[in-house]
Amino acid sequence: MSAASILRLAAVAVLLAAGPAAAQEKEYVLSDVDITVHVQPDGGYAVEESIAYGFQRGTFSRAYRSVVREDAGALGAVEVTSPETSIDSVRVEETNGVRQVWWAFPDRSAPAQFDVHYVLEAALHERGNRNVVQLDVMADGAVVPTRDVDVRIALPAAFDVRLDQVALDPDAGAVRREEGRLVGAIHRDLVEEGESLSVEMSFPRQVAGEYLPTALDLLLGLVLVVVGGAAGGVAAWRWRGPRPEATARRPPADLDRPMAVALLGNQDGQAFLATLFDLVRRGHVTLRHDREDQIIGTTDVVRLEVHPDPTDLSDFERRFVDELDGHETLDDFWSDTRSFRGDVMSDVRDALFDRGWMEDHTLRSGLLLGGGFVALLGGFAAVITGDSAFRLFLLFAGVGMGLGGVIAAVRRYTWTEEGARRAGALRSYLDHETSEIERLQETSPARAAERLVDALPWLLLHDEVSKSWIEDTKEALNATTEVPELPDGFVSLVDPEEGASAPVTTFLPVVTVMGAVESSSAGAVGAAGAAGAAGGGGAGAAGAA
Repeated sequence: MSAASILRLAAVAVLLAAGPAAAQEKEYVLSDVDITVHVQPDGGYAVEESIAYGFQRGTFSRAYRSVVREDAGALGAVEVTSPETSIDSVRVEETNGVRQVWWAFPDRSAPAQFDVHYVLEAALHERGNRNVVQLDVMADGAVVPTRDVDVRIALPAAFDVRLDQVALDPDAGAVRREEGRLVGAIHRDLVEEGESLSVEMSFPRQVAGEYLPTALDLLLGLVLVVVGGAAGGVAAWRWRGPRPEATARRPPADLDRPMAVALLGNQDGQAFLATLFDLVRRGHVTLRHDREDQIIGTTDVVRLEVHPDPTDLSDFERRFVDELDGHETLDDFWSDTRSFRGDVMSDVRDALFDRGWMEDHTLRSGLLLGGGFVALLGGFAAVITGDSAFRLFLLFAGVGMGLGGVIAAVRRYTWTEEGARRAGALRSYLDHETSEIERLQETSPARAAERLVDALPWLLLHDEVSKSWIEDTKEALNATTEVPELPDGFVSLVDPEEGASAPVTTFLPVVTVMGAVESSSAGAVGAAGAAGAAGGGGAGAAGAA
């Protein structure tokens, strides 16, 4: 079903010229365009078209008209005649899915009238409880000025329709009774070049036709989509898990950073970046910000120097450091270890389930996604196999159910009471720590810098912490002479900013390394992690050439 599929009554496009005349400049105008559509009792159309071509310059020998209605019935009983010239041949062909009637005639430069007759089956539309005759006389706009255009739509006497039940658009036309039939007529003195002309006539339903949705149908369909999506949203909200209030000034003692990332539902990359910054803070890794020449300009890189103390590493950190040791830059590590990182974080989530901090609803989410997909396919299948308001509502209902299934399926992992308590405490700590650093920027910038670097491995899990946020502390250091004491693991091989003060120069490696991380593929996936709950030929236009 396609509401836009209609019989497009084209005028006539005259093409091609033989011999030397093909190179001539050609000009023409159209006039006396008479189009009559005789609606048949079975819903088909018998169409009569007559158009006068005023050839003004050049020679013309072929013409065509298009019937642009892919899903209409068969095109038949085609006949082309002219009172001024003979018609050498007529053929029907399809070009790019568009049916066309072509005819040829002897070379001609004088004006000529062409009459085209044909029958099109199953052409009538249906909208609500009404039938609709919808015509795009010049759908894409007239290619030349077209004068004296008359369009008539004649209903059969067999239709039980009163005069006051017929609507015509444009309403400048008139409907009258002629010989027992109702006839709608539209007249235009001039259709300017580029201007379109569409005509529609509707009346109480007489025969089954292609369904066209009404505005009310579309509104009700939209309601079905909203209801389906809202149902999924309600389910996702009810399954979000407990949300206890928590106030904390430090992270939960039994929650390490990888588990925190999985518990908050942040992107897996944050677990490795947060751990990396902690290893730097503790002296196990040195990050060296550098620049490399590229074909166009330079790019920032973070070089890795690993010197771990095995006695001071957790199992996660040991596995991480072993992988880091084989890579020169952070980009190299990130591009080569996708499988490793996935396996490690899968183990982390398993540990959360084992501790009873999270519940796995993978089966439920899978069923919701599968059910939503089936509902969506069912809706499209209903529309493809037929056209009616009911089938349209099935489509919208399928879309709504699919949307609701996707929204509800987001709750793949949910917190238990214990998990929610720790997640709440962690978020409270992160909010408190960022607030304290922002407060210290005003009173003691050096202390703010020290506290920021000390808490940075945790702060990376906060959605507001980025290079620009860290630069606020750098700017605050401009107003102080006190130099912060920072770990040696942050090193910049790039010349510092000209005229930078000693406090700023000390802090600059932290900013530059953070910027390089954010600009790398690792930073794009990890440092910008998301904070959130767990689980997260113009038809109808006449032309000549």
